Amino acid sequence: MKNSFFLAALLLVIPGVSFAQEFANIEYLCADWGPAMTLSTKTNAPPVFSETEDEVYFLKQVGRFTRKMRPILEPLFSNSPTEDSGHGISIYLCKMKPDGSEKTEIKELWKNPNYPIGTQDQSTWMNVNVKTHKIVLSVLYAGSDATGLWTMNLDGSEFKQIIRPERGEKLDGFDHPSWTPDGQQIVFEEIMRGMHPQRYNLAICNATGGEFHRLLNGTDKIKYTQPSVSPDGTKIVYAVISSSNGGLWIIDTDGNNAHLLPNPNGTGKRPHHGGIYPTWSPDGTKIFAMSAGIVDVVTGKQLLYGRPVVQNMPQLQGKHATVVMPHWGKGGLLCSGWGGGIQLADERLEKLWILATSDLEKVE
Repeated sequence: MKNSFFLAALLLVIPGVSFAQEFANIEYLCADWGPAMTLSTKTNAPPVFSETEDEVYFLKQVGRFTRKMRPILEPLFSNSPTEDSGHGISIYLCKMKPDGSEKTEIKELWKNPNYPIGTQDQSTWMNVNVKTHKIVLSVLYAGSDATGLWTMNLDGSEFKQIIRPERGEKLDGFDHPSWTPDGQQIVFEEIMRGMHPQRYNLAICNATGGEFHRLLNGTDKIKYTQPSVSPDGTKIVYAVISSSNGGLWIIDTDGNNAHLLPNPNGTGKRPHHGGIYPTWSPDGTKIFAMSAGIVDVVTGKQLLYGRPVVQNMPQLQGKHATVVMPHWGKGGLLCSGWGGGIQLADERLEKLWILATSDLEKVE
């Protein structure tokens, strides 16, 4: 055994012998449902979209680096026996089937942004418009070349920034964009990050970022967050963070008739649903929100509440999972953006499948 260790140590310091390995650190940033798309093999030919089948569109961040073993004596004077050297970051628009198969890179959106996008919080959000086949994307807490609101086609073409954060005393952030069904307007959360404390407003603009105006102005004590436009385009559900009248609210898309989503089962000082990250059912009759479960839109009655059981990962199989930051589509509740993974829960809140997880892969 001693001789074997000595030979291995000797090999590490032989000149000209390489002990380097290429790696890719893969993280999944955000996802949403969209119509299945077949890309054409012909140059400049438009893609073909399915009217019945849906796919999952998502953003993937890939950081590439080389890992080298240090010479045998160096680890004695270092915290690690290895040394990593980065080769840059790429962020791709991708798609996959609802079961997580056939992951396909559609287009590289950013190459070597100023900073990587974090995955331990909800730093990106995307929403697909079925009618126009467009994506609206928000990016928070990244380099100045990436933050703001962006739009693109589902094939990654016409990728452009439609609202850029203002710098200086009024540093804006934009989050949770949601299309109106006709694809003409975008509702989103505006964060006034230059103020103390920060202000959270609900705002709306057209598809090119113009005609910007606020629907609701936040205050020091009330934050208007996480809007989602109803499937018929008439209403917006959003989360209010407040010590007094927080919870789930609904407002008309013209900015009128704001009201709490009632909670018949509420008691005491909180007769409302305390949910966050609300999303509409495809038929517009129900809303799911974290901490609230599935709620009837008209009566506010809680229809379902549960933590689904993980189905397809041996190390997690049989364990309960929380449905986080979802988009509700025909295939179920699609979750992404927390910890760099993508999950899918069924509408009964009974089962959950892991579609993608952050991973460190060797590059062959």
